[in-house]
Amino acid sequence: MAAVERRRQTETYLRDHVLADLASQHRKAMLDELPERVEFIQRGFTWEQKELAEARTAWAKKAREGNAAASRELDRVKTRQKELAEHRERAIAMQKRLPDLVEGGDAEFLAHALVVPSTDPEAKKNQDADTERIAMDMVKAWEEAVGAAVTFVHTADRALAAGLTAYPGFDILSVRPSGERRAIEVKGRAATGEIEVKDNEWAKAANLRDGYWLYVVYHCASPSPELIRVPDPFGNLLAKATGSMTISRPQIVDAADHAGGIGHG
Repeated sequence: MAAVERRRQTETYLRDHVLADLASQHRKAMLDELPERVEFIQRGFTWEQKELAEARTAWAKKAREGNAAASRELDRVKTRQKELAEHRERAIAMQKRLPDLVEGGDAEFLAHALVVPSTDPEAKKNQDADTERIAMDMVKAWEEAVGAAVTFVHTADRALAAGLTAYPGFDILSVRPSGERRAIEVKGRAATGEIEVKDNEWAKAANLRDGYWLYVVYHCASPSPELIRVPDPFGNLLAKATGSMTISRPQIVDAADHAGGIGHG
């Protein structure tokens, strides 16, 4: 139902952003190449000037010998020599003006399509994997930005390699320069929505308390993921729950560590 308005918005975006950006890039490329093109033109006219000088000498000799056709050719060569400087300056001026003539044209709208979420289980699995990877990478970058040593322990082999149990109840072990150890459970969402805290995560949060953090990354499917960090999620979110539970975004934002701000990728 909104296709007409969406199409108008698309055409406006193409004109004001895509085509304008392409035109700007092309103008810059032409300006960068301008000295080389001007030099090429000057070399061409210098070569022509040399050829005309040689031709003038040859035709002049024949004209002195009484060749009428040679006299006409000599006059043509002299005229060309007089015009050569003007032609050269005009050609160079045109090259300098060309970048200013570049602008975005009209975009031809071919078709539009309604895109809906895939019902293919394999596609859903791939999206979940991408969301998890984006969330984990953003948390890693956030921790490393403050000088922490980050270890992924979200799989059994990684956890065992780090000297933990196979299922430690969190995804990342972060050791900060002060020696503070953070057991970080990472939750990622393609957009927003509730998150689920599982039994072993709940138990580990209850045991570690201040040493356990919940990092939630929303909008993983967008260019700007949003990171919200919750200290002691057991005390701030989970204390009244038993077993696994789901937590809404407003609850997470309310319990977040706002001292460090909310992170965006």
